[in-house]
Amino acid sequence: MLATLDERRHPETPSKIRTETQRDRDRILYSSAFLRLAHVTQVAAPEVGHTFHSRMIHSLKVAQVARVLARQFKVQALRGELEPVATKLVEALDEHATEGAALAHDLGHPPFGHLAENVLQRCSKDGGASFEGNPQSFRIVTRLALRSVDIPGLNLTRRTLNGMLKYPWLHAEEPVEHAEKWGAYDGDKDYFHWARQGMEPETRTLEAHLMDWADDVSYAVHDMDDFYRAGLVPLDRLVTDPLELAAFKDDLAKRYEQDAGRLASAADRLFGEGFISSIRTRFAGRAEERVSLRSLGSLLITRYVEAVSLRDAPDGESAILHIPEDIQDEVTILKRLTWFYIIDRPSLAVIQRGHEHIIESLYKMYHDAMDSGRLDVFPPAVAEQVKKVKGTTLRERIIIDLIASMTEISATEIYRQHLGVSHGSIVARASGPL
Repeated sequence: MLATLDERRHPETPSKIRTETQRDRDRILYSSAFLRLAHVTQVAAPEVGHTFHSRMIHSLKVAQVARVLARQFKVQALRGELEPVATKLVEALDEHATEGAALAHDLGHPPFGHLAENVLQRCSKDGGASFEGNPQSFRIVTRLALRSVDIPGLNLTRRTLNGMLKYPWLHAEEPVEHAEKWGAYDGDKDYFHWARQGMEPETRTLEAHLMDWADDVSYAVHDMDDFYRAGLVPLDRLVTDPLELAAFKDDLAKRYEQDAGRLASAADRLFGEGFISSIRTRFAGRAEERVSLRSLGSLLITRYVEAVSLRDAPDGESAILHIPEDIQDEVTILKRLTWFYIIDRPSLAVIQRGHEHIIESLYKMYHDAMDSGRLDVFPPAVAEQVKKVKGTTLRERIIIDLIASMTEISATEIYRQHLGVSHGSIVARASGPL
């Protein structure tokens, strides 16, 4: 099986200097789909005086953490520190596939992130299609990304594709415990089944597990950093003001009823006993504050990477990636900070409603244009697709692919032109995929 993991669906001449998974990683890094992520926000768009993480910077950091996790296990295996089954599994672990999967994990996020994802899910269901960021990422690397006239997508290896599959099942097969999450659209099932040959059903690869944990750790820590610097997440008050910490723990109790006591202890551990307890003043941008914040981020990421272990399962035939419960709780606390202080803010709600309206309007505009045969509003390459396909679902998928491939700047400008509040340009091409 190991020999076929590095196989591509469309055979290519091997590189003289790079492994197949190194080529995968480089293809993702140099793709237009990855370039687009520089103009897709993680939570909030940059404002005067504040630079927040874009999806691109987030993806680069996830890739770095994922690569370190893979290297950690490789070193442990070389030192003989792992049990037999875990050692064998790590021998097959590929650092470059892990890094490549991490770089690609957010390619499918539409402009304005999860908010637009919800709008596209709602709109696409009416047309018989579906939308979710994870299968959209798989669709981009297997079908939509352009690097060859004859071969669709990036023609990645099975190993890297499986590293991307956080939810390794089709939409029609999604388990009850993972409702509304899947790895590939039913329309892409041929490529999905090819990628999953020889894999246990509904089972992630080790590369996918590491990518997933790296994603959680990265955005939990860098969102905390972003919004404390912006004065929106009051780390200082959570440390110094018992009432502030109590209000946050009340939110935890409402959000996580069954785990409230455990998470409250994790909050006390983070803000009361150490780690973040060194942050005692509102961020003003002084050198010592910046150094302290960088040190805190490094400390937390190192803690959450080194806590992960790989152990042989009781059956003696598989291995288990173990993340201690207290470590998972701490990451949950950091992720919840963003929801409590940022995403649930009334000011952001107004902005988000505007973004929803942009996506809804673009969807209707393209849908009406397709129904009426006004293909001139589509980018040339997309108009060519519309002419070739038949069937409501396939045409619906084209609209979804188009909107999901936009940057936030291009989506907003097309909307403004549609309203007639932007002059646009008669010499500019219709905006579409990069």
